[in-house]
Amino acid sequence: MKIERIDHLNITVADIDRSVEFYKRVLGMKTESVGEGRAALLFGQQKIHLDLAGGAMAMGSEKRMPAHICFITETPINEVAAHLENCGVPVRMQGPRAGAIGTIQSVYIDDPDMHSIEISTY
Repeated sequence: MKIERIDHLNITVADIDRSVEFYKRVLGMKTESVGEGRAALLFGQQKIHLDLAGGAMAMGSEKRMPAHICFITETPINEVAAHLENCGVPVRMQGPRAGAIGTIQSVYIDDPDMHSIEISTY
C-alpha cells in the first residue's frame, strides 16, 4: 500500500457560517453543505469537513482541539502576505520550514477557531 494524498480532514468549529466565510474570503475555497451542523470546504482535490461543536459529527463534544493545516500554493509568499493583510488577517510568524518534499516558505495565521493555518510555497 502507498498513501498518495490527503482526501479530506475534519475540524470542529464554534460557528459554521463564520468559518465558511473566513475560508472563502481569505483562502478562496469553495463550500458545500453536507447536512445540519456541517459544511465542506473544497480546494484542489481535497476537502475539509467543518463539524459544529456539540453536533452529532463533532469529535469530543464541546472540546475543540486546535488543528494545524499546511496548504501549498504557487503564489509567491510576499503576495500571500499582502493578500492576508488586505483581508485583515494578521500573520503570526513566517519563514522557511521543512515541507514534505523540501524547504518551503511559510506564513502562519489563525482561523476564527484558532486552528493554525500554514500557507506555503516551494
